Amino acid sequence: MSISTLKTLDEFLTECPRSGHRLSCYSPLPSHAVQSLAVTDEEAGDLSATRLSISNSLTSVHKQCEDEDIEAADKLLEIGRVAAWAVCFEKMLADDLGLHVFTEFLKKEFSQENIQFWIECEKFKKLSDQEQIKTKANHIWKTYLHDTDDGSCRINIDSRTRQECEQSLQNQQANSQIFEKAQSQIFQLMKYDSYSRFLKSNMYKECIMSEMEGKPIPYSKQLQVSSAASQNQQARTSTTHHEERSKTIDCLAKLKEDEKKEKKKSPLIPWTKAFIKWKRLSATPETMSTSTSHTLNEDSSDD
Repeated sequence: MSISTLKTLDEFLTECPRSGHRLSCYSPLPSHAVQSLAVTDEEAGDLSATRLSISNSLTSVHKQCEDEDIEAADKLLEIGRVAAWAVCFEKMLADDLGLHVFTEFLKKEFSQENIQFWIECEKFKKLSDQEQIKTKANHIWKTYLHDTDDGSCRINIDSRTRQECEQSLQNQQANSQIFEKAQSQIFQLMKYDSYSRFLKSNMYKECIMSEMEGKPIPYSKQLQVSSAASQNQQARTSTTHHEERSKTIDCLAKLKEDEKKEKKKSPLIPWTKAFIKWKRLSATPETMSTSTSHTLNEDSSDD
């Protein structure tokens, strides 16, 4: 900056009028501008209503997006139901339809007793009543582990495991874990043998193609029918058990009523029979035969 410039600034500052207040970079607004910025109560109400409407619209849009996301996720899960069977063996068994289709596959291979035994063991492990455990354990043993006509076992387990189960049943040591080792062996057999063939079978290919095309999965109707039949059977069994229990209660009530009637009768024995009984008890061995014949005559005359 040159000296001439500094002098010019000094002259400018000297010539400027000095004011008693601080300079401000903002100029005061005119009075008509101040009046235009004022908001009435009506305009404030309209502004609040507009804000509320915008807020509700945003909430509605957000909720709609969430619903669409949930619907899309559910649809994705439904589409991948059959495909999930190939993820792992346990996932297929956890699906009712997968379990049903796999059972149908084993029927074609004539090895459905393996999955049936596994299902029975799963139900057996949920029992808590000791009497039910004993009854169910004997049923499972006779159905799947007992010797067949040719001396073999229906399911493919080692002889040591089978002997341990038999010994536990004979020693009255049945518990909910008695078939756990045998069930584990059958599970491994199905997982590493039958399951791999199932994923390569035409049955599984048919199911997954139907799913990809959006068609109903084969065997799903059979599952619904079998489930309905199972529920009906359980209902009939429950009804029969209830009827039998009612009959038993009625019989016990009748017996108690008969006992009360008998107690109301006179407990005294007729004096003739009482005398004969006393005479029979006090009779000597020599006179026993004579007393017996006399007693028989007396009884016939009393009758």
